[in-house]
Amino acid sequence: MKPKLSELQWQNMFADNQAGIYLVDKTKGDNSFHAVSVLRKILDLKKVGFAGTLDPLASGLLILATGKATRMLDWFHILPKTYLAEIKFGQTSDTYDLEGEIKINKDAKEFSVQELENKLTTFLGAQEQVVPIYSAKKVAGKKLYESARQGKKINLPKSRIVIHELKILDFTYPDLKLEVKVSSGTYIRSLAFDLGEALGIGALLSGLRRTAIGDFKVDQAINLDSLDLAKLAANKITPKEAKKYLDQCPV
Repeated sequence: MKPKLSELQWQNMFADNQAGIYLVDKTKGDNSFHAVSVLRKILDLKKVGFAGTLDPLASGLLILATGKATRMLDWFHILPKTYLAEIKFGQTSDTYDLEGEIKINKDAKEFSVQELENKLTTFLGAQEQVVPIYSAKKVAGKKLYESARQGKKINLPKSRIVIHELKILDFTYPDLKLEVKVSSGTYIRSLAFDLGEALGIGALLSGLRRTAIGDFKVDQAINLDSLDLAKLAANKITPKEAKKYLDQCPV
């Protein structure tokens, strides 16, 4: 939900020179928390956070906040996300992506782009999505991936999500490039897995890049590997500027 702050709290945030919003382009292979540690070091601040975790294999937009502006992170978190997803058919893994144990379906058969388009339409709209077992979602106080590594059987929870748009950018079997716009809390790995199941041949996520959070685009972001004090200063979004945008969002 949107931050519920008093007028005094907003004014204190606006007056905080350390408060800021930063758009960062996370590189593939980096942990999302690495971006936090980089900002802490450059800005010499302890209070730094981000909205929307990206897996190490994913790249793209992270929104970070510093100082009292961290109170706005929940607001950014609930904005819709846009991704460029790469999906490979005829293969599966226990993690639903390239990090897991990969199995090849030797009986997988090719299908047409028309068949793919027809199947994608069935995934649009509000729905329940099963949370992948290799995720940080907690059940009974324990992260699911911890239970998975211990070989424990567990009833996986479901999340209410919305898939707003699915657009084929390129498809040459077995590889699909798909633009995906979804609600917060959607696992693109699970979408890839479910699509493979629906087509009867299996699939896994072979690449992922987040290109937008709401109307904030990765093209506006600073590459994590090239961050320095001057670039952060030049690209800082003030809490007042961010609030003006967020006040207009229908979330």
